[in-house]
Amino acid sequence: MEIAKRVIEHRRWLHQHPELGFEEYETSDYIAEHLKKAGIPFKRLKTGILADLNVGASQTFALRADIDALPIQEVGGREYGSKNPGKMHACGHDAHAAMLLTAAEYMAQNAPKKNVRFIFQPAEEGRGGGEFMANNGAVDGVDMVFGIHVWAKTRSGVFEVKEGPLMASASEFEIDIHGKGGHAASPHLNVNPIAIGATLTNELYKIGMLYVDPIQNSLVNVTSFNSGNTFNVVPEDAKLLGTIRTFSDEAREVIFRKIKELESIVKALGGEMTADLKSVTYPVVNSKEAVVVAREALKRLEFETVEATPTMGGEDFSFYLKKVPGAFLFLGVRNEKKGITSPHHSPTFDVDEEVLEKGVRFFIELCN
Repeated sequence: MEIAKRVIEHRRWLHQHPELGFEEYETSDYIAEHLKKAGIPFKRLKTGILADLNVGASQTFALRADIDALPIQEVGGREYGSKNPGKMHACGHDAHAAMLLTAAEYMAQNAPKKNVRFIFQPAEEGRGGGEFMANNGAVDGVDMVFGIHVWAKTRSGVFEVKEGPLMASASEFEIDIHGKGGHAASPHLNVNPIAIGATLTNELYKIGMLYVDPIQNSLVNVTSFNSGNTFNVVPEDAKLLGTIRTFSDEAREVIFRKIKELESIVKALGGEMTADLKSVTYPVVNSKEAVVVAREALKRLEFETVEATPTMGGEDFSFYLKKVPGAFLFLGVRNEKKGITSPHHSPTFDVDEEVLEKGVRFFIELCN
């Protein structure tokens, strides 16, 4: 099998057929069809797939790829552009799935030295796919788990590797403020939820600076503020939405507690507040032993590696790492000569397909 050609074929088909989280029916069927042809037993979990290649070894490695797309309209004119309006593989999950599927096909023909579990995970983009798969046995009986994310900031073909915290936990907050509506010309007779919301916004931005250990990076960011719909009416309610990012569970809990304590400020201003706080992912923390295994495989392949820079971006690969040791790596796909420079989640996002072969060969080498 010609790996370089095969992985691009898979990637282009997947890129043309993007589907959102837990709606990856056609994607799942495509992966299942090729696993069946390769003779690899598998089972479905909603739109996800677990496949096991058992060679009777004493050690089992799990390899994971996410398969969902984003609700983004892709820029037109591409030979392999999305055929599904309003949906696009704008984060590289098509490349991840293509690399893993190609590795599975190769290992079916060339038996690895370890047992391998292939995890094709749905719904990574904040829809609970990693938690769902982990809770349904994705890494049960597995010694280590590995994953790759193509990385738009890094030069094509370069692997970024790091022991310890790599990606932040992602949490959501929704704050509802209830005031007292009325005529805008009589502010003294009203309780304006917009004014209260403005105060809360300022307080939210102070939390990370004042209450979290400064050694622990954290972020609180308000991303939505909605209230009212006309110029001369004070509304009854306001709603704030935002995200919380931390590299530790302890920092996240501090922020959660401080957000809830903001209720006292709202009451002092005459309003009422409810806060809904939800953890979406844990921090991605690579284990020492798995990073050693990954580095050794990359060294044998003579692939260029650099120390990864931690990011506030979140990844539900963290749910697997809560159960077994593992490592998550970045593979650079930025190629300025080819004009491939757009960031993730952009309608012009693309990957340098020539380097996807490296991801396949890394997966293969890990299991030998």
